[in-house]
Amino acid sequence: MAKELNAKIQSKIVEYLEKRTEQSSITEISRDLDIGRNTVAKYLELLKFQGLVEQRSIGQAKLWSLTDTPFNSEKYGISIRDKKGRHIYSYGAKALSKFGFNEETFQGKTTSEALGEAYSDVDSKAFESIKTMQPTVSHKIYKTNKHSSKVTQYFFPNFNDNNKVTGTISFAVVSDIK
Repeated sequence: MAKELNAKIQSKIVEYLEKRTEQSSITEISRDLDIGRNTVAKYLELLKFQGLVEQRSIGQAKLWSLTDTPFNSEKYGISIRDKKGRHIYSYGAKALSKFGFNEETFQGKTTSEALGEAYSDVDSKAFESIKTMQPTVSHKIYKTNKHSSKVTQYFFPNFNDNNKVTGTISFAVVSDIK
């Protein structure tokens, strides 16, 4: 029979990661908290499933950190655009940083202005959402010299208090990072 999970152990691991400014390995967490490696690994996987922590592999090392918010993880981002398709707010630095981007990369620009004409189809989906006042979806492979990844963006029209479209709100899901 499987042992019941111990909320105290889970809390200790979360509190430990909250205090860390850098990602930690299972060995570091285990040693610093005096909890067995296998136990730490089990709880980290559970926390990962809950979306509370994320793992990054560097070589053979697996490094763990808290997910600040779902939109500041390695997998998700959010952006608000004006009617001209320019990003007025972007959030999701961990997802963007793998590609050498940050929030300022897109500030005041369309995606194609920031990254080149190869990304104009992403802007087209934003404009389509503005024009039709309906949600749209963009599927794009983002590539840099370091990484490539599939990015799925969900665009929703953003309405003001007078029910006029002011731009879009988009949610991005980053997957298949290579």
